[in-house]
Amino acid sequence: MLAAALFIIIFSKVPSDKFASGSVFRSGLIGVVGVFGISWMTGTFFDAYRPLFEELFKHMVESWPMLFGLILFCFSAVIFSPSATVAALMPLGAAMGIPPALLVAMYPATCGDFIVPGAGQIGCVAFDRTGTTRLGKYVINHSYLRPGFVMVISAVIAGYFISQIVF
Repeated sequence: MLAAALFIIIFSKVPSDKFASGSVFRSGLIGVVGVFGISWMTGTFFDAYRPLFEELFKHMVESWPMLFGLILFCFSAVIFSPSATVAALMPLGAAMGIPPALLVAMYPATCGDFIVPGAGQIGCVAFDRTGTTRLGKYVINHSYLRPGFVMVISAVIAGYFISQIVF
């Protein structure tokens, strides 16, 4: 985004003070800082408590490895970041002995950030002029729940079958 902004400023000769004062630039910059902040906080937290999490999850995952996918999904829903979920939990899954093929198959489970409406969902609702996309009266009843669950469940199932063929 910042590289595109640089090219727009250079080639279109837009004054940089006008560009930086725009609402889209400010929103994008806040989003970048927010994502890096969540990732940094998550990394620090998991580095400090990694032995505790390994001990807690190891027995559960040994008996049923697909439970780790549910852990990935729930964690992603809490921190709103699939990439931070991958960075924090996938090494933990590998350390607990989950086969790499299964970890690859469970990768789509890190996309649980749609549960609580975030910036993407709120922006889409604001842009929708037809009124078909909406947020419900409660926090987690919105237009993205069913499609999100279908996507995550079907992607994990497809990932499992693909990983069995490839690995």
